[in-house]
Amino acid sequence: MSIVRQILYTAAMSTPPVCSPPEKSGARHAQPGKWKRRLLLTAVPLLALYTAMLAGFDYAMHQPPETFSRLMMHVGPAPFLLFPFETMWKSARAGKWNVGDAAPDFTLPLLDRSGSATLSSLRGTKPVVLIFGSYT
Repeated sequence: MSIVRQILYTAAMSTPPVCSPPEKSGARHAQPGKWKRRLLLTAVPLLALYTAMLAGFDYAMHQPPETFSRLMMHVGPAPFLLFPFETMWKSARAGKWNVGDAAPDFTLPLLDRSGSATLSSLRGTKPVVLIFGSYT
């Protein structure tokens, strides 16, 4: 080895390693706003994602049932735990009718297929009773 290399090698081996000074007991709190910033950087995007998904499911619930079911068959059970589904569903499917409102007009074929019956043609003449159910 040359003399220069030997001197540099000896000097490098004899110098203590460079390191940071030991932390003081209160050094952990040197940046009091750091944890708040991290919390905000985590919470704000998660809240935005939750709100966007909540709005998306609410929009989907106001669609026809076939459209909503096509969406729900792809999402799994997690949204039922994360969102207030029962409340949202009742609100979306509540309807616009109140007690005492006139029923919307509709036309149905007669059982013997000889014609059709329209609700508006029966208004004021006889009472109409609609029965929904399964008798099988």
